[in-house]
Amino acid sequence: MDNWKNVLDENILKTNINFGAVFVMNYECLKEFAIEQVRSFYSEHFYMDGDRIVCEESDTYKKKVRNLDKNLENASLKWFMDAEALTQEDYDIYQKIRKRRNDITHELLKNLNIGFGEEDAQLFSDMLRIYNKLDKWWINEIEIPTSADDIPEDYDRDGVCGGQALMLSINNEIVFGNEGDKYKELLNKLMKSDMPDFV
Repeated sequence: MDNWKNVLDENILKTNINFGAVFVMNYECLKEFAIEQVRSFYSEHFYMDGDRIVCEESDTYKKKVRNLDKNLENASLKWFMDAEALTQEDYDIYQKIRKRRNDITHELLKNLNIGFGEEDAQLFSDMLRIYNKLDKWWINEIEIPTSADDIPEDYDRDGVCGGQALMLSINNEIVFGNEGDKYKELLNKLMKSDMPDFV
């Protein structure tokens, strides 16, 4: 009977569709972050492909990252592990997240019929934790030390957040946290001001 509710109850169905979509979106952003941050760090040449900046793979990148694993995603994660930004446990959990993402993507109707449970919520929470961990580490250990800017005395290492991480957080809050009205108010204020677009 619960399976019929998952399919025929509009509110449950919309919640499950939202969860599946947001799970996959967060995963794709985490995967892209892990791969592209490391690739760009070692890249010596960049070019534009439409609106996208493409970083060419340097010989150093191939030696220090590509050689870690045949799968580029895993190689990037292993680079972060070698840098002590991730633990073996984080890596193992990521593999479970990827497997679940693949199942959601390729068997979406089946998953909407079954619904999502506590294990999925935990994996989603773990995914957010891993993303935030990498994001903070990258800013604190790579961006700040390599920038020429002076670091303010009140700089908060634990409170830093990159642009993509911020956008994901807002999206997640709107979809899951019923924070849509708060962001509608912000949007209205931005539309009335002369502030430029930030995305």
